[in-house]
Amino acid sequence: MPSVSAKGIIIKQTAYGDGHRILSIFAEGLGIVKAVVYGAVRSKSAAAASSQFLCYGNFELYRGTGRLMSVNRIDIIDGFYPVCEDICKLSLASYLADITYETLGENNADDRIMRLFLNAAYALAYRGESIKKIKAAYELKLMSAGGYAPVLGCCAECGRADAVKFDFEKGGVLCGECRERNAVKINDALLWAMRYIAGCDDKKMLAFSANDELLDYLGAITETYVSVQLDKRFASLDYYKTILLS
Repeated sequence: MPSVSAKGIIIKQTAYGDGHRILSIFAEGLGIVKAVVYGAVRSKSAAAASSQFLCYGNFELYRGTGRLMSVNRIDIIDGFYPVCEDICKLSLASYLADITYETLGENNADDRIMRLFLNAAYALAYRGESIKKIKAAYELKLMSAGGYAPVLGCCAECGRADAVKFDFEKGGVLCGECRERNAVKINDALLWAMRYIAGCDDKKMLAFSANDELLDYLGAITETYVSVQLDKRFASLDYYKTILLS
């Protein structure tokens, strides 16, 4: 069928030609697809407002003979506008979108990861949660859902029950006997938080308590784990950190 309708959220947008816009849409049942909105940059265009980053809605897409689809219609359900009005939240959302794209790639349907991203966008926009908590929880939950789940129940090297360090390349915790050069120390509180996030129901990934010190430590581990597992450094993360410290 040349036309398809699906709920989706825009996770990236780029200028295209004279006044057009290419969207990366994370769509239900489709995965991340690219589609062009013609005339989207024109101020009086109806598509100008509905084709913005984080717009979530019903998309009517046309599949032609080329690689790009085209957008016939967008009916907005939520624009998550409080995120776009806060530079710190917006920079974090951009980073979360980048790691989602890198984890999943294009045209790989994964409605679970789509819901995880929507939950994170909703939390950033409407819940009073710490953005550090949202960041760390999403990073670890995305890795767990995307096929990069760390080994947290026992030593990733020998299987012993005790865990004193976390190794980014081996992808899990290590016992005291299996020390590695690139491993970092962990404590019981950090291990509990990681086990909770990785194993909890997706809707409850933020339903845990942690002070700023623990969130900073957790966030440092989860962001490094994402970078090592995906073998990529994200400029959007560097920008988010710059904004957070400004």
